Amino acid sequence: CVSPPWLSMLLTFVSLSPQEKMLNYSMLHGKCRDKFGLRCLPGECVLQRAVLVRKKLSGVEGGGWLAGTLFCTHFRVAFVPQDSEKPDDNADPVLLGDHDVALASIEKVVAVGPSRTKLVTANSSLKFTPEELVLYCRDLRVLCFLFDRLTPETQAVEITYAIAKTYQPLKPGSILSFQNAALGSVEMRQFLSNRRPDGQMKLFDCAADWDGELERTGATGWRVSTINDRFEMATSLPRFNVVPQKVLDTELKKTFAHFNEGRIPRWCWHHPCGSDLLRTASFQNNIYHEKDDIRNLEAIVFGSHQQCVVVELGEEMATLVDIQLAHTRLRALCLGDISASACVPDDRWLSTLESTRWLDHIRCCLKKAAEVACLLRAGQLTVILQEPEDRDMNCVVSSLVQVMSDPYCRTVAGFQGLIQKEWVMAGHRFLSRANYHRDSDKEEAPVFLLFLDCVWQLWAQCPTRFQFTGDYLLALHDSAHLPLFSTFLFNCQRERSRPSQRLPQSYTPVNGCWREATPPDSTQDPLDLLFPAVWDWALQYSPQRRVQFSQPLTNSGPVHSVLNGNLNTSKERFWPNDGALGSVFLLSRGSFSSPSHLLPWRSGGGSGGSYRKSHRRAPSSESLPGLERLQKACLLAESCRGRSEPQELLPQLLGPCVGIWRECYLRGALQAQAFSHPAPVSSHHPLDRLAQEVQQLRDRLAAAAGTRAKKQEPHRANVNLNQNANGGTFLFSAPRISVARAPPPTSALPALAPRDASKRTFLFGQSPDGRPDLRYAPMPSTRLSKKKGSSLAS
Repeated sequence: CVSPPWLSMLLTFVSLSPQEKMLNYSMLHGKCRDKFGLRCLPGECVLQRAVLVRKKLSGVEGGGWLAGTLFCTHFRVAFVPQDSEKPDDNADPVLLGDHDVALASIEKVVAVGPSRTKLVTANSSLKFTPEELVLYCRDLRVLCFLFDRLTPETQAVEITYAIAKTYQPLKPGSILSFQNAALGSVEMRQFLSNRRPDGQMKLFDCAADWDGELERTGATGWRVSTINDRFEMATSLPRFNVVPQKVLDTELKKTFAHFNEGRIPRWCWHHPCGSDLLRTASFQNNIYHEKDDIRNLEAIVFGSHQQCVVVELGEEMATLVDIQLAHTRLRALCLGDISASACVPDDRWLSTLESTRWLDHIRCCLKKAAEVACLLRAGQLTVILQEPEDRDMNCVVSSLVQVMSDPYCRTVAGFQGLIQKEWVMAGHRFLSRANYHRDSDKEEAPVFLLFLDCVWQLWAQCPTRFQFTGDYLLALHDSAHLPLFSTFLFNCQRERSRPSQRLPQSYTPVNGCWREATPPDSTQDPLDLLFPAVWDWALQYSPQRRVQFSQPLTNSGPVHSVLNGNLNTSKERFWPNDGALGSVFLLSRGSFSSPSHLLPWRSGGGSGGSYRKSHRRAPSSESLPGLERLQKACLLAESCRGRSEPQELLPQLLGPCVGIWRECYLRGALQAQAFSHPAPVSSHHPLDRLAQEVQQLRDRLAAAAGTRAKKQEPHRANVNLNQNANGGTFLFSAPRISVARAPPPTSALPALAPRDASKRTFLFGQSPDGRPDLRYAPMPSTRLSKKKGSSLAS
């Protein structure tokens, strides 16, 4: 049989040496761009194309179908609309167009025929001509392409085969191959080496950035230490760490052995009210503490303050296994079974969403961060976040605290610097958590994606307090799934600059990028790679997309969170009144205690500063939740009475206030169900239909009981817990105080008349066509009559 053209091209490409590949890329670059209308990257090679293809647009893109040409290269699947402007040859290349997807981001390839659907792999054989091609991506996108009747059948078959055989399933070695394909050309390496980082962007890879942060926050009594410059004290810590000014490096050197992996308490942020936020790993208990060691340990724990609160995150926060399991369940719910395209029934969608526990983990992170933020506002103390390894949940909570408390961290530059400081330089295991090399499934967990979801929840509740938009967070979420950026490719700064056991290469910084270094005993390799930072948005997105990443900041009024129906404003201080100088307290589950084993060197009643036991605890959560006490202290702290308004952005945590990130997780849901035929414009997601059904059922029950709510009832402050800061209405009604009465028999329910669509309330907004959906899901407590006409189901 005759092999297709793309297969012979691919086999020739594989047989070439690396230098020949680069030369071949250069020769094909101009030809592919001029002949097919695709703006290729330097050295990019087109393997196959198909004409007269329609791409299904998501709701964010406006819906409908877009006609154009589909391409498969050795790096991406690209789609060029037929009415797109001619590419500018002088413009800088963009890695991915608005309608493109990288091969490394593809998880499954599905071909849809007249009467069947097939999951296509590298070893599959198609016995039908695809009418539709569906690409499931790791970032939860679903790209749907429909072949026209005039599309040549050979093109439809061959581009399906080309994508299935060239996309890179995650396995050892596949990521390096993809990186070489994307960044390995001579032209691309030259292009990246000439790029300069943003001068205003703080990467926190030099002492000047840390000094600038100390000056910006107004922190005093702290200094930047270079004792870990060669990573000899702690391999996972950065070169520069902020420690108390009164502790010399010679004294500091003795304290590393007292903490897990040598991750000593380090300064993170200074609150305007005078408190300081620190983070550390757990203490090493089986170490003898010398007198000098105790003095140095006390100095770095207390800093310039006399009281300290340790917030232990190991017991209360979700584990890596919990986060990975919840995210896996969420993906399965949002996308359905990929091979069968099955989805959860509409009447079970919301309950299945809650059973994933993903939203529970978000609430837990937001609640703990709000506790710490309010505690810091009390003023004049150190708050230490403690985690066994100090590389996962400490990153989440410390970052959320600063987003809530520091308006600068809600700007684009401030947020990017925050991620650099609390994630990249702090040693979050990006490579292990993404598990690109598939070498340790036990360490895989989307901790960073959980943090982005938490930030989105804050943004959704009060978007005017942020300079960046939801589109920016979505772009950052998608970039985290693309193994091309130095930001997400390593576990710590040492791996970015030295050889490690986990990576066969070593890396050194070059103009904000990271270059693959040549071993000392070898000559310079012309194929060394440059991994750009993710913050080079011009390399990833078009100017039209980047404009949507930011918005003007407005000085809106403060937003007070409502957690349990009211905010306690009693003037009783939350702080234990028996605290003495040198006292250390533990904040756990909203309560304070002072256990004797909190600091190992004090467990035997030794020296090291004045210390008094304190077993005074905050009231139980049933009478006065610890978080509400902290919020009360946040509003009434005497040290901040001079401020015109609180700067904290505290979250609302009630069930309907924390919702699913629809623009991220549900953007591919309709496309996943759009097999064989274009979906009509009036198609809704199951959540939209459930919102209609619950609203209509509520109206019927209210009418039968004679208690239909008044539509124009004036709003009372802090009563409707479903009304967020932006005036949005949630699915569940606000609680009312009413006299208990027996429910009426279901047979007495009046027939439902179509209601005015403009007066109905949906979970995510009104339906596109404005027509009522007459399908109903019965409430769990409702007993339906078997008589005709009394059923609540359509």
